[in-house]
Amino acid sequence: MSWTALTEEQLAVVKHQEGHARVRAVAGSGKTTTLVERVIHLLNQGVPARRLLVVMYNRSAREDFTRKLQIRAGQAGLRVSLPDVRTFHSLGHRLTASLVRWGYLETRRLQQEEWVEDSFSRQAIKKLAETQGEDAQPWLEEDMLEAFKSFCTLVKSGLQPAIEVAENLELAASQKHFAAAFDEREKLLAEQQVMFFDDLLWRPLQVLDQHPEIRSKISGFLDYLVVDEYQDINEVQQALLVALAGQAQVMVVGDVDQCIYEWRGARPDYMLHRFQQDFPGVREYPLSRSFRFGHSLALAANQVIQHNSERPPQLTLAVEPQSTQLAQGQGAGWLLKQLQAWQLKHPEGKASVLVRSWSQSLAVQLAFLKAHQPFQLARQEHFLFNRPQIKGLLAYARLALNGAPGRRINFQHPAAQADFYQLLSFPTLYLTEPERQALVQARVRGKATLDASLDQLPPGKRQRLQKRLQLLNKLAAKAGKMKPLTFLDWVLNATDALEQLKKTAASKESGDEALRLIEGLRRYAGQSQATLGRWIEELEIAQQEGAASLANQQASQVSIQTIHAAKGLEWDWVGVYGLNEGDFPYTSGFSRLTAAQEEAERRLFYVAITRARQELVLAEGETAGPASRFLQEASIRDALYWAEALADPVAATESQQVAYPDLLAQYWQAVTDRPQPEIKARVQAPKARQPLKVEEGELKVGDRVVHQQFGEGLLLRVEGDFPHRLLDISFDQQGLKRMKEEIAQIRPLQGA
Repeated sequence: MSWTALTEEQLAVVKHQEGHARVRAVAGSGKTTTLVERVIHLLNQGVPARRLLVVMYNRSAREDFTRKLQIRAGQAGLRVSLPDVRTFHSLGHRLTASLVRWGYLETRRLQQEEWVEDSFSRQAIKKLAETQGEDAQPWLEEDMLEAFKSFCTLVKSGLQPAIEVAENLELAASQKHFAAAFDEREKLLAEQQVMFFDDLLWRPLQVLDQHPEIRSKISGFLDYLVVDEYQDINEVQQALLVALAGQAQVMVVGDVDQCIYEWRGARPDYMLHRFQQDFPGVREYPLSRSFRFGHSLALAANQVIQHNSERPPQLTLAVEPQSTQLAQGQGAGWLLKQLQAWQLKHPEGKASVLVRSWSQSLAVQLAFLKAHQPFQLARQEHFLFNRPQIKGLLAYARLALNGAPGRRINFQHPAAQADFYQLLSFPTLYLTEPERQALVQARVRGKATLDASLDQLPPGKRQRLQKRLQLLNKLAAKAGKMKPLTFLDWVLNATDALEQLKKTAASKESGDEALRLIEGLRRYAGQSQATLGRWIEELEIAQQEGAASLANQQASQVSIQTIHAAKGLEWDWVGVYGLNEGDFPYTSGFSRLTAAQEEAERRLFYVAITRARQELVLAEGETAGPASRFLQEASIRDALYWAEALADPVAATESQQVAYPDLLAQYWQAVTDRPQPEIKARVQAPKARQPLKVEEGELKVGDRVVHQQFGEGLLLRVEGDFPHRLLDISFDQQGLKRMKEEIAQIRPLQGA
């Protein structure tokens, strides 16, 4: 590649001379190509490779950059060594080895298997519970264990003690043990001389923080330091850069609009302010032109992200002649039709459906399975039939159907044993894992053995389990004649599953995720007119077909993944599903988003839509809830209109009303010298708020109620005092919803 192939912005980065540099690179701006040319330029200038270090965010990025650098060096005819290309963790590993040699750290074995971390976490929690006289079982539930491990990761992304991190997070009551359990786990790791991946940075940076005199031993070896994906940096990584840089010139490249890993300690502040605080004398370089998508998508992305305040005033500009189609609709079925229509035209194209959280993927997976559309998942646990809540509810159905009058369950069969295990697990009966396994084996040997095992349980556990078994008998007597939704609601109400999930969830978000999964299954069940038995048969066929497809994944299949996992990737076709308020942006219950939380959600949406090259499809979920604010902000109609005007000089002949005329005008001026069509601001009338019509005491649990939008339903639960009560209502067509009484417009159904 010659420099004539670079844009003026890219060339300015390559030829940067004095001082530190901050490069603001929008999605698809060719930053990897630019950084490769920067390194080649420095080598051509006579900079020794050993005085130059390139830091990439992960191993795949390092390997990709190294490969491209080697190819480019060959093309340029360079006969010199190439510089080190490292990840942060490989730098930490090397620093750890040095600190061990110098006597500041003891040797430890690096363990990267997840089961090892799980084992140490369980040991620490059990020991802490024993010390404090607490029951360890609620702390050892799967969701709680995952939340604890995430807490440990967050602690090790910074330099604060665990107790301070816990205080800043304002942990739920069920998580108050996290800080003490973290300290207990650190003791176990030290005793057994083991470390995890996060320790590769955290341990040596702890030493540098406590022994600043060591810094002179590790700095001064570099003249140039280049850092990619800087928007994703956290405190320990920043501290490492400062320690290594010394007097070196530092160039960082990133996009604050793509800062989405806050749960790892990343924050926009590092890119916006912290860099120039630690490295004064910064020169700014924009890489504003995207080679990935066309004007329509660039305009939509700009219109959304402009609402964030934690960002520089930078537009994403498309480079001709790309063209990206945009579509907006509702439902997983509609999304699937858009995908299939595109695949007919582009059979070799790459496609992906992105979701904010895995619960949103349930409707997509079911729609794909029903239509025999193959798909890929990164991990088997994300297959909907592997989700514990879904497994539990379907196990109730199978046990009830197979235990109906005149039928007998063969508990010698592994499938029946697995279903009985789910009965003991969902919702939790607070049984330990050995107790559950022992009860399953007792049931295999017969009812008498099971009864004897029940007698050995503590009274509380025995009573809860007896109630669960009595419920199964009642279900078996009626399940054959029940509709799927009726059956699911009976199980959920009889077991108080929704309340149990809220109480035992590791976090508010994980609790909401479980509830939304169940609601998705209820919604799907409500669409079926089949009997429960026929419905279960259909689901089992879909499960078998899906499992076979996942076991034989082909590159041509569409992938389903979360937006966090999609960062750094791109596809020809991208669908974003679940664009409703409460789902995306995500809110928990009736909690309001803070300004920072809303901006974080908006960055996530920006990352999602900028993964597309040829076509972007935006889909609301099946719920009747309001569309996501991000859809309105994106103003797809305006983006398509302005992109068409840019492509065809005669397309815009009349004045048009648009949402953001100033932004569109600024974009036009940045990409063309042609006269701009006339546009003006669209005026929207404010919506009038309806008065409250429900009188105090008029609504009570068990009432049939009606809502103007969601239709008829059953009031399941009331919390709080009138008129600020929270109502849990199971709507016949729209499923379970929690609503504020003062604004919900709920009234009792007359004659119910």
